[in-house]
Amino acid sequence: MKRLLKNSVIVILLFGTAISLHSCKKDETPPVVLTITATDITQTTVLTGGKVTNDGGAEIIDIGICWDTSPNPTISSNKKSYGTGIISFTGKITGLKANTLYYFRAYATNSIGTGYGKEISFTTNQFTEASTIPSLTTSDVTSITTTNAISGGNIIDDGGGDIIAKGVSWSTTPEWNIYLDDATVYGNGPGTGSFVSYLSNLKPGTIYYVKAFAVNSVGIAFGPTLSFTTSLPQSTGTQKAIFPGGPRYNAASFSIGTKVYLGLGYNDGDNSENDFWEWDQATNVWVRKADFPGNSTGGVVGFSIGTRGYVGSENVSTNGSTTEFWEYDPAANIWNQKASLPTTPARNLAVGFSIGNKGYIGLGTKDLFIVSGNPGYYQDFWEWDQATNVWTKKADFGGTARYGSVGFSIGNKGYIGTGYDGTSYLKDFWEWDQETNIWTKKADFGGTARTNAVGFSIGNKGYIGTGYNGGSSPYSYKDIWEWDQATNVWIKKADFEGDARNSAVGVSIGNKGYIGTGLSGTYLKDFWEYEPK
Repeated sequence: MKRLLKNSVIVILLFGTAISLHSCKKDETPPVVLTITATDITQTTVLTGGKVTNDGGAEIIDIGICWDTSPNPTISSNKKSYGTGIISFTGKITGLKANTLYYFRAYATNSIGTGYGKEISFTTNQFTEASTIPSLTTSDVTSITTTNAISGGNIIDDGGGDIIAKGVSWSTTPEWNIYLDDATVYGNGPGTGSFVSYLSNLKPGTIYYVKAFAVNSVGIAFGPTLSFTTSLPQSTGTQKAIFPGGPRYNAASFSIGTKVYLGLGYNDGDNSENDFWEWDQATNVWVRKADFPGNSTGGVVGFSIGTRGYVGSENVSTNGSTTEFWEYDPAANIWNQKASLPTTPARNLAVGFSIGNKGYIGLGTKDLFIVSGNPGYYQDFWEWDQATNVWTKKADFGGTARYGSVGFSIGNKGYIGTGYDGTSYLKDFWEWDQETNIWTKKADFGGTARTNAVGFSIGNKGYIGTGYNGGSSPYSYKDIWEWDQATNVWIKKADFEGDARNSAVGVSIGNKGYIGTGLSGTYLKDFWEYEPK
């Protein structure tokens, strides 16, 4: 009996101890927070803050301000968070409406819940009424990358009232409505003076138009519209083996299979050359082939049909221009003279390409050595049949007579663009349909008007680049533009990695283009491979 009583006392004492320990633990609660009075009130902003006076026994996981135009705002209303683990803060609320009553209070959250400070109200200031719309400028576009740029503006005159909003808008079309069209806006808020705006999510190699805007109580005003072009990813150009024939310009070139053929032209002494070379895409090696047997020439039309290459028309030598037309057989390494182009006088700086088993030559300047003064320019267009060795006149070119144009073919369509007509450098671009013998004007070349550029095609895309503009700096170009036959749209591609130049050669093999030689203040002999992406 005594033993049982003793044990019972021990149990009671143990339970009493346990109950006593539990009753000493403090309950966790939501935080207690103090709201700091609003200061620095403007039309759209206010400065306020909060302070945690009791964390409720748990870590603070969020603290900030909530506000609304109705009483008792919560974190489900508008809120601005200032982070975790802190006990006090001050900060600016932005984006408010002018002349509006707001209610706000500080809040703090722990694992138990959210506590709110005392509610405080304030009214934002009213904008001063203006008498006229603002006057402003658009800042030059700088820091241009593939997807970003910086612009802005400067408000010269606020129109006699407060500026409610300002910023810039941009688009890919030169005229646009910032509210209705597919445009983008960067807002800099209210206030006058100069401002910096950041343009983002742009597309590489694209022309954009940007203008600053400012709004007061009378309405919206715009600064001048400026244009800029986003840059492109790193160029895909690769320099290949130097052309061993020496520097030159206005050479002849064509491709057959995986080989490029290049020769003739004018050397660094402005003397004509008649050497001819083959470059192997697989080995990157140049091999000299049979010299051209006709007049030593420069500014020659070159193209290929099947396994044969052709050079002709604009052959200029000390004896004058010639209408000679020659075929090169790479398998036998021999030249064969074909029927001459049946025009008088001969021509210089013509354009040519091939479609199927037909070759085409047209345009050009009339023989400089025969016609005194302004030589005049051709607008005609001729077809040569490989099977019959006969020339047939086709429909005259759809644009003005000219020289120094580029030409290439895609499928059964031929394309000619750019050049010089004796008065202006040109950028128009035309399509010729072999089946209908009809010329159709397409979208103008996307770059600056020019002559003596290069052109070639890859798949259903055409490429034009380099060239000369006749006097405005830069005198020669290194830009490359791609034209899509399906969409009739030009897109700027990565710049040519060699020197800017004109009077170069340009051909393609498969999905790669090749550009080499030419003029760039000096005479050039470099040779580059271009892979568009």
